[in-house]
Amino acid sequence: MKKLSLICMTVLAISFLASCRGPQGPAGHDGNANVASSKVTIHDYDWKWDNFYTDAEGNERGQFYVTIDYPAINNNVYNHGAVLVYMDIEGAWSQVPLTYYYAENDDLYEASIEVATLNDGGVNLFWTESDLWKVRPKTHDFKIVAIEATVYKNRSDVDYSSYEAVKTAFQLAD
Repeated sequence: MKKLSLICMTVLAISFLASCRGPQGPAGHDGNANVASSKVTIHDYDWKWDNFYTDAEGNERGQFYVTIDYPAINNNVYNHGAVLVYMDIEGAWSQVPLTYYYAENDDLYEASIEVATLNDGGVNLFWTESDLWKVRPKTHDFKIVAIEATVYKNRSDVDYSSYEAVKTAFQLAD
């Protein structure tokens, strides 16, 4: 009888422990435990204007910027890892910072796109026209990749300027 009671208690304990699971968290970013990657669409209305000065003709001169929250950028990534940003230009991912040439209404424009990583989990993107004119950026897609320090330091073989190389090396989903 003691044996049967011990077996029943063991089965009950195993069943209880197996059923103790917490709630499932939200879906994570593409990547693996040490690399996070996400596509972010920045709409024309997301860009904010930062006026540097107004010229003699009354034209505002400055740049547009946008802040993107990205919790995968932690202290480890910020201080010792890598934060990579790529912009979709006609179906190809180009690493930021970059100089972007585009046409609008038969006029040619040149913009500088730069990135600043924030240590509290995000990035700022800056869009500056070459002559500091107030030309609002259109909607654009960006990829953000955050790589933990241990992985980044051990993968010097990766061409980080190429999103395709980063995607392959870290098995990122598109």
